[in-house]
Amino acid sequence: MLPVWRVADIRRMLAQGELSHRKIAEQTGVSRGTVGAIALGRRPDRDDRRQTFPGDAAAPHGPPRRCPGCGGMVLMPCLLCHVRALRVGRKPHPPEV
Repeated sequence: MLPVWRVADIRRMLAQGELSHRKIAEQTGVSRGTVGAIALGRRPDRDDRRQTFPGDAAAPHGPPRRCPGCGGMVLMPCLLCHVRALRVGRKPHPPEV
């Protein structure tokens, strides 16, 4: 699934009309077919379908840091530690800001 910001970039480039679909695909790292589908409105935005549940981990952000729980270099909050806590029935730590 493409991030919302990438789809927005592709739409912006298409609206400017300066680049071909091939060039937009090269610059954004997606296929020409994906660019064409976005241009024709055939690619649905799936972000509005994404469900969130209480207790979900916050989206990872910031520079990679050493996780105090597992020791890995990750974007905080560490999703691995979050999932491990959920699997053993513990409440996950609140996300660090």
